[in-house]
Parts: sequence; structure tokens; C-alpha cells
Amino acid sequence: MIVKKRLVLNFTGYEGLHPGAVRGRHMQAIADFDRLWHARTQATPMEAEDGGCGSMQLTTEGTGWKTEVEFCQFGTADIFDEYAKRSTSARLATGLRAFLDILFTGTLWRYAMTSWRFVLFFLWPFGLTLALVGLAALIAVIPLILGLGFLHLIWSLPLAVLAGAILMRWPGKKFFLSYLLDDWSAAYDRIHGGNARLNARRQEFAAFLRQKLRETDADEVIIVGHSLGTVPAVEAIADIRRENPELLEKQPVSLLAIGSCLLMIAFHPKARGLREDIRTVLQDTPVLWAEFQTLTDIIHFYGSDPAQALAITPKNPPVISRIRFKNIHNESRYKRAKGNFFKMHLLFLKGAQKRNSYDFCMFLHGPFALRDLVTTHKGKAAPLDEEGRLNA
Repeated sequence: MIVKKRLVLNFTGYEGLHPGAVRGRHMQAIADFDRLWHARTQATPMEAEDGGCGSMQLTTEGTGWKTEVEFCQFGTADIFDEYAKRSTSARLATGLRAFLDILFTGTLWRYAMTSWRFVLFFLWPFGLTLALVGLAALIAVIPLILGLGFLHLIWSLPLAVLAGAILMRWPGKKFFLSYLLDDWSAAYDRIHGGNARLNARRQEFAAFLRQKLRETDADEVIIVGHSLGTVPAVEAIADIRRENPELLEKQPVSLLAIGSCLLMIAFHPKARGLREDIRTVLQDTPVLWAEFQTLTDIIHFYGSDPAQALAITPKNPPVISRIRFKNIHNESRYKRAKGNFFKMHLLFLKGAQKRNSYDFCMFLHGPFALRDLVTTHKGKAAPLDEEGRLNA
């Protein structure tokens, strides 16, 4: 199916990018797409919407084709800003609470049984915290090690506290320590409903999605969930199914799950509501679930199938594709990302620099329906010729 008009609803994960900053990043990806496929894209500014959302209009023209896209950003950066504003001690305490919760509920075991690489991501901030606390403790007991007596703790204990605070900021900041502690704190709040603003944002997302689905005359709708963004994306689709199921049948609707951290929440025993939302999407809707995973990104559940992992028998099984970033991006970009697991995770959102089966901007701005690209053309580059023309 040739698509002339598309509605894109983009759910981002735990990151501090507000809609305007998301536009900047997406336009960089579009620039790669235009170079690769000899296309031209024009975009309006991102206009603010309710609930931390935003929208912009893009028109992409290739040789013999033209696609118009309404791109809507669903985000919680304004809420996540509040996590980052807390004191170091508060961020540490809530992060460790989340760690113990994952550990003692058996959720970590379910992570390990599904994707051991994700366990490395989970353990990283807490292992680093223990190392930094150990260094601070060592400073505290220096007088005892040197045989100076207990009175010298009067100066060593304050020095240890100061050193701990400095270490949390650097090298802690360099290695994303506070950021990751906030990430897990927010995950804990999602699981236990501990953040009233996050809870309210779910209703705001569903209302915004409902409005967009009602108003659109697009040929297809793509709902993007990157990282933890897959969680609110699934929740919003499930809410629409329960209240306005006809809106999911007006035109083809697809969920594009990339680098998904859905199971990070869904595996927790108390996440029964999310598991029911996933079941609703997989069993009760016509939505195509297209998921992409890659071996080199530890911040998602590589090798998993969400339906199988949660013992759900889907009406439409997820179409899961496993890709290699080195076949998508040039060598210099890939090498830069290899030394930074966040940069690697964000490669899902970068524009492709090589013609291949995973082309984020082709999915969102190209002339082909996503369903065709992930089924009929699965494993192949989009069927445009070397000049970006539609193949006969």
C-alpha cells in the first residue's frame, strides 16, 4: 500500500527531552533519510499541546512520491525533571528502594531468564553506588586504619560524607548514576502508582490519542514506543480499545516497539494492570505489533517475545525483527556508540545511513505502509531504486 498521509504518535522513554528538543533530534534523523533516499523534507515548528505533548507537520517528497505526516510527541519530560531536582540523598534512597523491590519480588530472576543482558543494565547503577559508598566508607575509617584513634572520626566522617557527595556527582554523573537511579525510581512509581502526575498523565495520553484518531484522515497510524515509552503506548492503545474500539479500525494502526523496556515493568508481580493492557492489545485489537531488537543494546529485552514471555496467546502475533546497528549506521557513528550504552540505545531513533531493513524514518516518512515493510519486505530495504524512485 502506498501511503500519502500518515499519523505518527511518538512515545519516548525515560529522558528529559521536551517536545521541542525531540523535534531537533528527529530532524537530524530526517536529514540522514533525505541524503540516503534523495528526498526533501519540510517541517513546521513543534506546537505545544496539553499533557506535555506536542505536534508538528512534515512533508517529504521523493522522486515520484510524496508523504505528509502529522508527528505527535507524547512525553513526560516535565515530570521526569522533578525527579532530577531532588537531593542526592533522596535520589539514592529511592533508587535503592527500587533495587530491593526488583530483587526481593523475584523480578530480577524473570529478567535473567528472559534476557541476561538487561540484568547488566539493571545492576550497573547499583553496583556503581556500592563502589562509591565503599570508597566513602574507606575515607571514614582512615584514622582507624592508621591507628590514630576514634577521636579522629570527628574529621574523617564529615570528609567521607563530602567525598561521597562529590563522587555521586563525578564520576557518578559521567556514568549516569543519578539519572539511572531516577529511572528506576520512576519505574517503581509506575509499578506501585506512587506518582500522582504519572498516574494522571495516562488519562491525558489516552484523551490526546483519542482526539487524534478521531480527527485524522491518514492512510495509516503508527504508534511508536521507544524504550520505556512502550509502556504508556500500550496503556493508551488498551484504553482506546475499552472505550472507543472503533477508532482502532478506521485505518490500519501499528505499534512500532523499538528497544522496548516493556517487560522491565510487566514482569513485576504488582504490574497486573499493565499485563492486562498488553493482553488487550495482543488479543482484542487489530493493531499490528512490530518490534525491533538488537544484540548490542543492553537497555532492552533482546531475544524476547512479549507474548510468550507473559504467556499470552495473541490474535495477531508480534512481528519481531532482530537487526545489527553496524548494518544501519556508518562506522564512525557506530564506534562512538559502542563506548556508551545510552548512545547505543538511541541509535534506534537515528536516521539510517545505509540501505537496510531497519530504517526509522522510512517507517514514519516513506511512501510504504509499515505492515508491508515488516512483512512482505521483511529483512530487505524499502523498494526504492538508487535514485529514491518507486520501483515498478
